[in-house]
Amino acid sequence: MQSDLFGNVPEIVIDVHETGGKSINSVKHLMSMMDKEGIRYTIEKIPIGDILGSDGIAIERKTVNDLVNTLKGSAAGVPRLTKQMDALLEYEKPYVLIENILAIRRDPVKGCVYIPFSSKQTKGKPFFVTMERAAYIHPSSLDALIQSIRDKGIEVLEGFNALHSAGLLYGTLFSEEDKKKKKTGQRLPVIRTRKGLDSISDEQEFFIAGFPGVNVVRAKSLLKRFGSPYEVVSSTDEWGEIAGIGKKTIANAKKTLHTKYETESEEEEKDSEHNDEK
Repeated sequence: MQSDLFGNVPEIVIDVHETGGKSINSVKHLMSMMDKEGIRYTIEKIPIGDILGSDGIAIERKTVNDLVNTLKGSAAGVPRLTKQMDALLEYEKPYVLIENILAIRRDPVKGCVYIPFSSKQTKGKPFFVTMERAAYIHPSSLDALIQSIRDKGIEVLEGFNALHSAGLLYGTLFSEEDKKKKKTGQRLPVIRTRKGLDSISDEQEFFIAGFPGVNVVRAKSLLKRFGSPYEVVSSTDEWGEIAGIGKKTIANAKKTLHTKYETESEEEEKDSEHNDEK
């Protein structure tokens, strides 16, 4: 991510597709909230998720209608929702926001749910007229679908409308603890994963982009130059031939490749022994 002229790095990354169109969704409300609070954010194309926050937060926003449509699957017959959720799990703190789930009307007899899209008060009377569209998924199936997301270890945020959902987003991205820390020591958003790893080339790019300082663009350049992931890894000394890759990136790649693997508990135990010796 690019910093501004003063070296400030955005705290939030928002997918560009969430900002288009005339309708006001929860993300647009969130942007207004952040503008009011002076919180920096950037808008760009995100491979996985719709909003990225600090410390590994990734949020996918869906309406009930989106959720139903994802079940139709891809051309290969693999449900898109399953692929999206599996990719979302690459982040440490994955969330799914279902924007209007609390406002739907369930009809188990007809086997569908009704999703409101317009509501207005009758002039001079305390009555509301609500326009709804039917989504043909049984209410029990919808509940099971949402539970399957939770079973994967993804937290589900349930919103009533766009404004209520924006409040849920804000509360998730900026907890009271975060405010106390004033973001000190927190890791900023990192765009790490790619949506839909459908081919071997996608897997190869994903693998190489896992090195520190190597994004997808550089991963593609490395693969084009050296031909395969094995050759890329075996040729770290020659990475400098690729535009944008400097000595620091090469050094970090070598450190990643040659440092003995240790779990976090083993590292803490070593540090403790080292301190005792002192």
